[in-house]
Amino acid sequence: MIDQIKEFDNNFPDGVYAIPRSSNEPRVKVRALYDYCKNRGITPADISEDEMEHFLKR
Repeated sequence: MIDQIKEFDNNFPDGVYAIPRSSNEPRVKVRALYDYCKNRGITPADISEDEMEHFLKR
């Protein structure tokens, strides 16, 4: 299994395991959103659209 993990990792030399976003979609300030939710004891699904706007970079 270790060999399989190494082989998988070798396919991503920059260490990024993500799907590229569309250029017309906003970026999410994930760290700030995480901290906000953690401090309030909620999940991102619990915040309003107005609150979410604070974490979007257009």
